[in-house]
Amino acid sequence: MRAMVALAVGLALAASAFAERSAADYLSFLPPETRSTLFSAGNVGDMGGSLDDLKLWQSSPLSAEIRAAYADRPSTIAAEAWFLLDSPKSSDSAGRSLEFFRSFTSFTTMKGLLVYSESLKKMETFIFDSYRVASSSDPRPLPDPSVTSVPDTATYLLFQKQEQTGDVYSTMRIESGSDGFKVALTNETPMKYFLLTLVRPRGLLTTFYVVPTADKVLLYGITVAKTPTFLGIEKIKRSSFFNRMKALASWFQDSLKRQ
Repeated sequence: MRAMVALAVGLALAASAFAERSAADYLSFLPPETRSTLFSAGNVGDMGGSLDDLKLWQSSPLSAEIRAAYADRPSTIAAEAWFLLDSPKSSDSAGRSLEFFRSFTSFTTMKGLLVYSESLKKMETFIFDSYRVASSSDPRPLPDPSVTSVPDTATYLLFQKQEQTGDVYSTMRIESGSDGFKVALTNETPMKYFLLTLVRPRGLLTTFYVVPTADKVLLYGITVAKTPTFLGIEKIKRSSFFNRMKALASWFQDSLKRQ
């Protein structure tokens, strides 16, 4: 409970402080060439086998939170990225928070989401179906949440039919603090590739941090997974999980534009 309170207070303070600063000011911890790439391309990322292989988080204001969440997780794949997004339409803090929350909980709009395939060298369908459920034993589709105010925390169970890993149940936990959000997504059931278990239950954790600034919205994403090791294809697997995270970030960006 103390950790949750500390996180909420930390996000609230961060959001109130950084909302007064520009995106460039907030990102001053990044090397100039990395920052330049982010502003020109809209995203910049890094990949490796473990948390310590990643460089973009280590000097950021989020570093303590990220290390606490990920340092002890076993992994063979790790990827991170910063994304530069347009600000929401609402001008007030409460309105922006509601737009952020609704964007992350528009689960059914993930249906048809595309991802870049490293093997095919083109875009392909990532998620064929997506909706909220009450439990894995009661898989009837539930409507997307409809809220008029943002809760401090919210947890949802999602069902998704994915192109490569089939039927997957995942938990999404959303924690809010003023305009800042932390959104953690983890698989509750195995992720299989044909007969191979690619990721065991709760073996994949993807977290997004939403940081509003005076002129833009910064989105930081990190994903860490423990998968079987196969000689010669680790780079492809890392790119695949990196691309999945980028696809989810693009879904959030598109969802935010629709609010």
